[in-house]
Amino acid sequence: MIKVDTKYYNSPFFAILSEDQLYRIHSASLEILERTGMDVHNKEALEILGDAGAYIEGKRIKIKPAMVEKALASAPSKIVITGRNGNGKVLLERNVVNYGLGTDVPKQIDPYTHEVRLTVLKDIENIGKVVRTCDNVDFNSYAGLASDVEPELQDLYHFKACNTYCDKPYFTTAANGANMKALIDISAMFAGGYEKLRSTPSLIVYQEPVSPLVLGKESAEVLLTCSEYGIPIVFPPMVQMCATGPATLAGALAQGSAETLFCLVLHQLKNPGSPFIWGPYVSQMDMKTTISTYGGPVLMKSQAALGQLSRFYNIPTFGFACCTDSSDIDVQCGVEMFWSAFVNALSGLNLCHDIGYMNSGLIFSLESILLSDEIIGAVKFFMEGIEVNDDTLALDLIDRVGPSGNYLAEEHTLQYFKREGWYPKYMNKKTYEVWVRENKRSVKEKLEVRVHEILEEEAPSLISKEEKKEIDAIIKERQKAVLEAV
Repeated sequence: MIKVDTKYYNSPFFAILSEDQLYRIHSASLEILERTGMDVHNKEALEILGDAGAYIEGKRIKIKPAMVEKALASAPSKIVITGRNGNGKVLLERNVVNYGLGTDVPKQIDPYTHEVRLTVLKDIENIGKVVRTCDNVDFNSYAGLASDVEPELQDLYHFKACNTYCDKPYFTTAANGANMKALIDISAMFAGGYEKLRSTPSLIVYQEPVSPLVLGKESAEVLLTCSEYGIPIVFPPMVQMCATGPATLAGALAQGSAETLFCLVLHQLKNPGSPFIWGPYVSQMDMKTTISTYGGPVLMKSQAALGQLSRFYNIPTFGFACCTDSSDIDVQCGVEMFWSAFVNALSGLNLCHDIGYMNSGLIFSLESILLSDEIIGAVKFFMEGIEVNDDTLALDLIDRVGPSGNYLAEEHTLQYFKREGWYPKYMNKKTYEVWVRENKRSVKEKLEVRVHEILEEEAPSLISKEEKKEIDAIIKERQKAVLEAV
């Protein structure tokens, strides 16, 4: 977690939009909502919006700017999420940047065979083991979709598996409102009750509308359930330029912002003041490959713009960091992961997820978590800026050492060398001769060795036997309901 602001914290800061451009994008979003509107496929959502004065024509809902302004005014500008046992904290407020994992990757690179295969539940447990060792990863998630459990209950199995060995704040999806309630029930059990969970939430929920301009039944259920129980939720549309949004970045930003603001209005109408995280995903559909690009300058441009828009709205913001279109840990992977983490920090985005995503979000690896941790550490170090005071200027020391002296034996050096320097775990800083003597081990090989060490260490479960029984009972109850609904 790092703070970013030149005025107050003497750290670098970046802006890609002028003040006039910000207003024009916001104004365009309001026009989309009032002129075009969104289709809503949820009865409760239709009733809530209708009672609040929205214009309803069948499933098409149009809302006025005043409804957006009221929602923005009631949404909190600061959200705090803590780990299950007080381990770790995610602070979402202006210019504070947090990094963590994402969700829903179908395939994993096996840490031993290097085979690209479907994710299984054991992979989710291993992800928790690795994340717990990472000093620079602020929140955890399951990253992959376990193929060896019922798809309708994956989110519940993921919660248990991922939290068995890691108790950092947890980022999750939910299939529908009923599964969301089950996840809240489990989290309330850990927290000691629903009110304690509301006051100190330990999980963050991710759900989406469907671009362009559709709010689905199950997505609305999750949104309204989180609003009711005060669980922080991020609700970003997936706007792919040329496919689910305009080919222009300005148009795609305006549409994505409109879709997010619409969902914010509904969320705040259900329970004013409930925590909401803003930030649509806006990137290009590569017209040569049809993939949605996770690496490269288009996503980075949109992320920089979203950082500014979030400050304009004064609401916590979602971001994408340490993700890549590469299918391997190679030069492209390192470049794209670093670039995204750095731009997110410079832009002041708050909740930066998807670290370790590869192949445009289709492949994941444990090694990529450790690489992301190292990259984020470098970015955090840079963003701390430069401390300038009498002690750091060291004028008396410079005078005492004088010409032709050295600083190696000085107390000042001992005091500052770790704090003012950066020392990686995996990147090579050794001479060529030393590197050769150490068998020319690449960064990728070092990452693999460390993953094996973590997996082979004995790790105690952080969930008690009693807690596991209660989780299993909640899952069993949902399983029964799913079967009865068939």
